[in-house]
Amino acid sequence: MDNTANKKFITICFVFVIALAFVGFADSTFLLAKRMSGGPIPCVLGFTGCDEVSKSPYSALFGIPLSVYGMIFYLAIGAFGILYLDTKRYIFARLLLLATTLGFLMSLYFIYVQKFLIGAFCIYCILSAIISTVLFGFGITIYKILKP
Repeated sequence: MDNTANKKFITICFVFVIALAFVGFADSTFLLAKRMSGGPIPCVLGFTGCDEVSKSPYSALFGIPLSVYGMIFYLAIGAFGILYLDTKRYIFARLLLLATTLGFLMSLYFIYVQKFLIGAFCIYCILSAIISTVLFGFGITIYKILKP
């Protein structure tokens, strides 16, 4: 790929990163709103463990719901994407890779917790894990192309 094609590809990648961060933020916000309201979390697509997962002892860290951490994570990812597009500074690609790696590893752990410790799955948590995995893929791709 020539330099112009690389720049266009990177821009497209960052647009997808920002869009996925928005979807992940909405997912986390929905879960937090349901938790705060005390209402049941409707499961879809054959999943039945949303309430069980959201009410488990594993659904908070230091007394803070995991959905709050998710909101912060996705907000940061979106900010890194916007800041890169605005400044073209390599540091934001590096921060994106670092954050998406952490998000991917945490998602693996949360899937493990759902499968082996809780014994139930939440579709919204699975969606977040999928988004984190795709973001990790974008993080690697962007980093490799931009690496000096």
